[in-house]
Amino acid sequence: CYGTDQEKLLIKFIDKKYSELQKVYAEIYLFRNEKHFKLYSLNDGRACEPDFLLYLVGKKEQSTKHYQIFIEPKGGHLLHADEWKESFLVSIKDACKLEQLFENKNYIVWGLPFFNESLRSTEFNEAFEQLLT
Repeated sequence: CYGTDQEKLLIKFIDKKYSELQKVYAEIYLFRNEKHFKLYSLNDGRACEPDFLLYLVGKKEQSTKHYQIFIEPKGGHLLHADEWKESFLVSIKDACKLEQLFENKNYIVWGLPFFNESLRSTEFNEAFEQLLT
């Protein structure tokens, strides 16, 4: 990944959490979004392209959970200017309801607070920890 310093730090963060994720999930994938998809704000329709998608598949045979987690690393100089994106990403978990089309599979879509190792680590870590329970 030839991304920003925050993108590289996010990848290192996920790598450090990988063994914890393996305890809960059978499959773990981190995808780089290179303009493959856009999400549109529920409030005003503005588009954003989260830099990463963390895809997790639970270990349970019955009612397996499939998580799609949108993650946006953000440099400190952009935290204020892109507040609307963070608000939108964080709201996805509660504001979006998915129609489940397949039996024994439960699809869950989340967005996490911005990742910034030095300025936002507490908020990001607290949200990420919810995935490990």
